[in-house]
Amino acid sequence: MVNTFSLGIAASFFALCALASPTLAQAKPSDADGEAKVSDEIAADLREDAAHAWKFFERKSAGRTGIAPPNIWPTGEGTYGSYDIVTMWDVGSIVLATLSARAIDLIDDATFEKRISSILDFIKRATYTRKGLKVPNFRSDIRTARSIEAGYDTTDTGRLFIALHILDKATNKRFDAASLFKGWNLDKTIVDGVMNDIKGGKFYPARSNIYRFYVSRGYDFWSIDHAAVYKGATPDKNEAARNAFLKELGEIGPIATEPSLVELVEVGSSPFAVVIADVLEKRQQERYKATGKLTSVSETPIDREPWFTYQGLDLTREGEAAWTVYPYKTDKRWNTPSFAADNRVVNTKAAFLWFAARPSDYSEELWKLVRKDARAQDFGFHPGVFEKTGKPPANIDLNTNATILESIAFILNGRVPLSELQLQPNADQHTHQNTQVR
Repeated sequence: MVNTFSLGIAASFFALCALASPTLAQAKPSDADGEAKVSDEIAADLREDAAHAWKFFERKSAGRTGIAPPNIWPTGEGTYGSYDIVTMWDVGSIVLATLSARAIDLIDDATFEKRISSILDFIKRATYTRKGLKVPNFRSDIRTARSIEAGYDTTDTGRLFIALHILDKATNKRFDAASLFKGWNLDKTIVDGVMNDIKGGKFYPARSNIYRFYVSRGYDFWSIDHAAVYKGATPDKNEAARNAFLKELGEIGPIATEPSLVELVEVGSSPFAVVIADVLEKRQQERYKATGKLTSVSETPIDREPWFTYQGLDLTREGEAAWTVYPYKTDKRWNTPSFAADNRVVNTKAAFLWFAARPSDYSEELWKLVRKDARAQDFGFHPGVFEKTGKPPANIDLNTNATILESIAFILNGRVPLSELQLQPNADQHTHQNTQVR
C-alpha cells in the first residue's frame, strides 16, 4: 500500500482547469437497468484514458515480465528514475490492472496469459520464511523477487488475496491461484483470531485502519479463519447501528475513497463500504459548495518529503480541519495546517473511482479535471493535482494507473464488479452475459 521513494526533480506541469459552478450533486441519468448511461463520447474518452494508463505497465523496466515499478519520475529528456521494490498491495494492483486491460481489449489473450503467468511466478518466489512459516513477503525486488524487507503485511496481502480471487473467478480458475495458498502457512499469522503483521521477526496485531473491512473480505474469500473486524451490528440494520459504526470509524481514523470504492468496483460493496462512501461523498460535495474546491481524497504519493501521504476526512472534526493530510512517517514538521494546505491534492485514482461507482455531475467534473491536468506526458497519470497550485506531482505511480484501469473496466462493462466478468481464452472478444458499453 505504501512505497517511499526519493525525488529531487523539477518537472513542468499543466495549468489547473477552471472550477465549475459549485452545484454539482445531481446523479447522472440511468437506463432501464438503473445503471448510469455512458455516452459514446465519454466511452471513447475513457478508452483513451485506459490506453494511456496501460502505457505505465507496458513501459520497459528492469522488472520481470508484467511487474512494474511502484513509482517512476522524470530525470531528464525522456528518461525516468524508478523505485523498484514492490509490496503485495502493488502486486495485487498489477494483477487487476492486467485483468482490466484484457477486459477492455487493450491486450489479447496471449499477452494476458504471458503476463499473468509471470506475475504468479513472481508471487511464488517472493516468500518470507520464518521457523517453518511461509507467507508472501513484505517488500521484494521487482527483478529477482528477493526480499528487500522481510516480513508480512496484513493489509497489503489482503489486497493480493482479493486480486487472486477476482483472477480465479474471471478466468474460471484457469491460472489455479489456489495452488499458491497451498504453499503458505497463513493460519499461523492469526493469533487468538486476530490478523497479525510480522515485522522484524515479531508478530504485531494488524492495525489496518479503515482498510480492515476490505482486508477481511480478502481473507474470507480464501477461507482464512479470523475474528470479525467489527463487533457491532452491521450499519445497514438500523439508524442506531449506523451511528454506532460511524462513532467507531471516528475512533479508528480518517476515512478516504480507498478502499471502499475499490471494494465496490472489484467485488461489490458491503454495508461498511456503503456507509463510508455515503458520508464521504456528501462531505466532499459540501466542501465544494462551501469553498469552490473540488475534493477527492485518498492516499497519495507526492514528489517531496515525506513522499507519501494519507489524505482523508476526520469524522471527529469540523470545517477545513476535518480534511487531513498525514505523512507516512511521523514528524512534527509535517503535522501542521500549512503542510496539509501545501500538499492536499485532488486525487486521480479517487476521481476515477467516484466517476465509476457514484456517477454524478460532481464526479464527472472530478474525472474531467484529473484526466486533463494529471495526465503524464509518456506513461499514464500522475497521482493527483495539488489543490494549492493546480499542478501535479512529478511522479507517476503504479496504484494510480491500476485503479484507473479497474474503474474504466467497471464502467465499460455495465458497472459489473470485476469479479463477475468472464474472460474467455483464445476469444476475439471478452464475454459476459450482460456485458455491453452503456
